[in-house]
Amino acid sequence: MTKEIGKGKKDLKIDLSRIIKSDFITKGLRTALATGNWGRDRENNVLKTGVSQVLNRLTFASFLSHLRRVTTPLDKKGKQAKPR
Repeated sequence: MTKEIGKGKKDLKIDLSRIIKSDFITKGLRTALATGNWGRDRENNVLKTGVSQVLNRLTFASFLSHLRRVTTPLDKKGKQAKPR
């Protein structure tokens, strides 16, 4: 990219704040963390759902229980071996 923009200029500096708006990245991260839906394909379908959740802090016991939960990424279709 630098070669195409500045042929013959060695001290060319690219200002990324003009190319990429920081609001775009911040907004994307906020919505992903708030909804738990991560990534979109070309048809605007969600690639992964349920990746993040809100941490429950009502009591210390519920907080610890929430942190200790584990989910296994098993597919819903096809024959599955039991988790060991």
